[in-house]
Amino acid sequence: MTQFERSAPTRGDVTGYLLKLIRESIPLTQEQLGMELGVDRATVQSWESGRRPFLAVPFGQAVRIRQRLGSRGANPILLDAVTDAAEADAILAALIDPKIERADITGQPLGCAVLTHRLSDLILWAVLGQTPTFIKSLPTPHRRRGPVATGPTLCAEEQRAFFTNLHVLAERAADQRHPNVLLHRQACFLAGMDPTGTSAAWLAQSNARKTHRVTTFHTWSPLWPDARSVVTSLANQGDPEPLRDFIARAHPDDACQRAALNYSAYWVGEIPYRQPDDSFMPTTNTDWRGTRLLRHLVERLDANHPFVDLNIHNLWALLTARRGLVHDHPTTGQTLADHATAILDSDRISAQSRQELTSIVYSLRTEGITGTGTGR
Repeated sequence: MTQFERSAPTRGDVTGYLLKLIRESIPLTQEQLGMELGVDRATVQSWESGRRPFLAVPFGQAVRIRQRLGSRGANPILLDAVTDAAEADAILAALIDPKIERADITGQPLGCAVLTHRLSDLILWAVLGQTPTFIKSLPTPHRRRGPVATGPTLCAEEQRAFFTNLHVLAERAADQRHPNVLLHRQACFLAGMDPTGTSAAWLAQSNARKTHRVTTFHTWSPLWPDARSVVTSLANQGDPEPLRDFIARAHPDDACQRAALNYSAYWVGEIPYRQPDDSFMPTTNTDWRGTRLLRHLVERLDANHPFVDLNIHNLWALLTARRGLVHDHPTTGQTLADHATAILDSDRISAQSRQELTSIVYSLRTEGITGTGTGR
C-alpha cells in the first residue's frame, strides 16, 4: 500500500493551512497557540501540516478552539471559512480515494450540497495552488526565512487522481437509474478547471450527449443547471461557443432568468445558507439585494475572462431585476462603465453580449455615468 493510498480516506491539508493563517493573524507561534489551547506544539504542527486532520478533533473541542481563536483576535474572515475548509478536505479525500470506482456515490461529499465560490476556491487551492480570492485581499503576515509552503498542495499523483476521478464520478452519476444531477454537474464544473487540457475532450463529449436538451428547455428543470455547468467548463477549457449557445437558447422564461440570478447570488454568498440541491434556483427570492453580486460581476468584466459572455448576461439580468442598484453604488457603477466600454471596443464577445452590454452602457449614461473609450 502506497502513502497515497493510506492518506486518501481522510485529509486535513486545507483546514490545516487555514489554521496556520489564523494563528499568524493573531499572531502567535505554534508553541504559544498550543499553550492557549492546552495542547503541545507537536499537535499544533500536525494540525497545520495536515498529518493529523483537524476534522478528527471532536466537535465540542473544535468549537471551543474556534471560540478561543476568535477571542484572541484571529482574523474573522479566516475563522468564518473553517467550516468550508473542513468540507473542502472531505471532498478532496473522497475524490482522490483509489476505491472511488466502487464507492457508493450517494454519500459522495461533492453531491451533498451546492458548491459556493469560497468552497470551490478552497478545493482548488489544494489542487492548483491558486490562492482563494477572499484570502488574497488579507494582510500578509511576516514570513520566516527559507522555503515556506504558500498553501495546501496535493502531490502530482493526487492531482492527476483528482481530475481522473471527477470523470469517473460524473459518468457514474449520469448512468444511475435515478441520475444524481448535482453530483454530475459539480464534477463537470471542477473538471473544467483541469489545467492540462485533458478534460476538454471528455467535456465536449458530455456536452454532445446533452446538446439536444438545450433546445427543449421551455422552463427551468434540474437539467438546466447541469447543462450550464458543462458549457461553462467548456468555456474555461477554451471553447466559448456552447456557453454562448446556452445563453441564447436556454433562458426562455422568468424561471430560468431567476435561476441564473439566484444561483449567482448564492455562489457569491448573498444567499448565506447552504442549499442541499438546485431546487432553490427558480424560486422567487427577494432576500438578497445584489450588492455583492454586482461587485463580483464587475470585477470579472474582462474580455479575456473565459465566462465573459455569461458575466455580461448576468449583469444585464441583475440590473434589469434590481433597478437602482448602480445608483446606490456609484463607484462600482463607474468601474462598470469603464470595463464595459473597453469590452465594447474589443471583438471578444458574442453579438448577444454586445447588445446586452450596450444596453447597460446606455442605462448608465442616463444615470450620468460614462466610461472611457468609444464603446462602439
